[in-house]
Formats: sequence, C-alpha cells, structure tokens
Amino acid sequence: MSDKLEEPLQKYYTNYVKKEPGEAEKKNTLQSILKKLLEFIHSKDDLFANYFIQVGSIADGTKAEAVDELDILVPLRKDKLQVIPDDKNLENFSVDEWVNGGWRCFSHDETISELLGLVIEYKDEHYKDDTFFKVRKKKTTAAALCLTIDWIKIDLVLCIENALHFSGEEWPFPKWLNGQSKWLSHQQQEHVRRMGIDMTCHGIQWRPSFSKIDAFLFGEVDGKGGYRKKAFKILKSLNGYYWTVDQLCEGYRGKSRPFLGSFMMKILYLHTREKYPEPHHWDSLGKSFRNFLDVLNQCCDEKRLDHYYQANINLFKYVADKTFIWLQEKIRKILEDPEEEIS
Repeated sequence: MSDKLEEPLQKYYTNYVKKEPGEAEKKNTLQSILKKLLEFIHSKDDLFANYFIQVGSIADGTKAEAVDELDILVPLRKDKLQVIPDDKNLENFSVDEWVNGGWRCFSHDETISELLGLVIEYKDEHYKDDTFFKVRKKKTTAAALCLTIDWIKIDLVLCIENALHFSGEEWPFPKWLNGQSKWLSHQQQEHVRRMGIDMTCHGIQWRPSFSKIDAFLFGEVDGKGGYRKKAFKILKSLNGYYWTVDQLCEGYRGKSRPFLGSFMMKILYLHTREKYPEPHHWDSLGKSFRNFLDVLNQCCDEKRLDHYYQANINLFKYVADKTFIWLQEKIRKILEDPEEEIS
C-alpha cells in the first residue's frame, strides 16, 4: 500500500510543496531586520526584551508553502506579575501587574500602543517613505502588531515567558511528557517541562502558548525528520486545499479554511511520532504519509485527539459525527486511488 502512494506523493511534493529558490536567504534577511528592530525598541524601553522568539511553521520546519508570513513573539520583561486562570481548563488567564503599591490589570493594549510608537520611530529613522516597511495596528484591542517587510506579513505578539512562574498553578503535562513517551528521551521530556508555558495576549486575556516547545520538538529534536517532514507538508497542503470547512458544510458562506487547524495538525504529528517511534517506521515517503493517515483515522474512530501538552483535553470534543465520517471517507479514497486523489 505504501508503494502505491510513493509516486503520487513525490509528484505532489514537487509540483505544490517544494520551496522556491532563495527562501532561506529571504528568511535570514528578515531575521536580521527584526533583530535590529528589537534591539532599537529595547534601547528605548527595556520593558521589551532585546530579542525575539520566532515561532510557527517556518520556525519548526513544517511550512508547506513559500514564506509569506512570520510569527514573532516579543517577550516582556516584568519582575512582579500575578497570573490567574479564568477557567478550569486553563484556556484563559488574567494578568495583573504591581504598580504603586497595588495590583492592576496589565494593559496589553497600552503595551501594544507603546510598541507601535517605537516601531514607527524606528521606521522613520531607517525606512522613512519606504514602502518596503509598513506597520499598522489592527484594532483597539489588537493582540498583535502587524508589520509588512518586503511583502512578508509579520505579526509581533506580546509574550510572557514561563508565565506560571508568577502563578500558583502547576501545568498538567500528560503522561507522555512525564516519563512515558515512546520517542522522546527522559531528558527531552524533562527539558520540555522546564521550558515552562509561555503566554500571549488575545484581546483582553492571555492564553498559553506552546510555540516555543513546538520549535524545540519539531526544529531540534526532530529537526532532520527524514521523510516525516516531507509527508507532513503534503498532508498540510492537502488539508489546506481539500479538507476545508466550505467543502464539509453545505451552504457555508464564511471564509474557506482547513477543518484541521495548524495547531491540531502539529498535535497529530506528535501523536504519530508516539505511535511510530522507530526510524524504520519512516524509511519511505509513502510509509510516512500512511502513518499520519492511520493516526488521523484512529482519532476519527475514537472521536478523540488528545492535547499533546496538556492532560485530559480532547481537541475533537466538539466535532460533529458527520465530520469524522467525511474525513474517513477522504482517507479511504486516498488509500484506494492515490493517483486520482493526490493531484
């Protein structure tokens, strides 16, 4: 079965996924510009760290298309914060800061506005009247500051590193990050736990961010990836073009988007590594791609996709039964006739 997949997958990768020449150079140029920008901002206001954290699919090597956007975390340097969960599932948090002898809500909009002013100051000094460099604030309660550099969209997102350091909460890591992983060493599992959970602002609340851990697991631990990364990029591409909400829902009028979002896709990847931990499980493109389909099909059977970084959270909890049937039909067709379905 894996051999049957090999040729159609190779063709699809070459035609639709393979990167354009110069992508690495473009990425390095953007990183150099951002480094200078953050150093300038820090020199004006040391609330903002003098470094940034690149996250997302470009950082962890799973980008399936050409570089068109970057996700950047801007760490905030605060010594005294109070981080409090707003719900039992630890999805949203409130953050207070100590000011003039009392606690007050830490204003991300005020901070975003300060960041905006400093970015504009930097632009005026170095890129005045240059359309190469643009900056805008989306809305009053914006969670990110949007830059455009050389037509690449860049989101600068405020970040509190290891935020639970300011809280009485302990993060509920699941068993596979507490000594029971089949592919991560005990040292690697411990390193993940020690990294802690960062938080990024969303509207008026803060949410846990696992992007830095993603970058470690995908970019360092599984950096080479063999055929895994190649197969995963194909799966992401198919998901983006063919497994979309508008195809699933008759009469859907919203913006076309994949049913499996970027975060779910990464969680699927990590669980597939757990089920198939050995190198020989990944020694061909067809076998690697089939591994991902097998785990996705199992998740549909069980109506469950466990959060990889948090115990007792089912990411498929609110997915309708008809969606599982629809996805499994997609999987069945690919396995039966890959030449027709992967084109």
